[in-house]
Amino acid sequence: MTNSQAAAVQRLGVYVLSSDLKRSREFYGAIFGTAPKIETDVFMGFDVAGGLFAVISKQTFAPDAKLGGNTVPYLKVDDIQAALQHVETIAPDALKAPGLISEGPISLFKVADPDGNILEYYSLNTPIDGL
Repeated sequence: MTNSQAAAVQRLGVYVLSSDLKRSREFYGAIFGTAPKIETDVFMGFDVAGGLFAVISKQTFAPDAKLGGNTVPYLKVDDIQAALQHVETIAPDALKAPGLISEGPISLFKVADPDGNILEYYSLNTPIDGL
């Protein structure tokens, strides 16, 4: 193995594909409670917790890709109940299962966007160093 130093990551970003950017803009604008920070005809990016959550045109960037299930971003929140209530209010049909799922020290819920991409909101029930 060659000796090499990893690049210093300055910001984490993730993107999901969309077949209809206008529909995705409305969905993610409501979910995140804000407009995109960056927007073109084929790309939009939301500033989410210091990272860039992008929604890109499937037709332009990945015409042969299958929609949904390509990436599962995790979004950490302090108040998981409030986050769940927000999604239940603005997009109840987007929830993948009712209520919270608890897995050890993590509580989470899953949301599907109009193209079937999954988001998971999570919070820690007990502190974990670095998370």
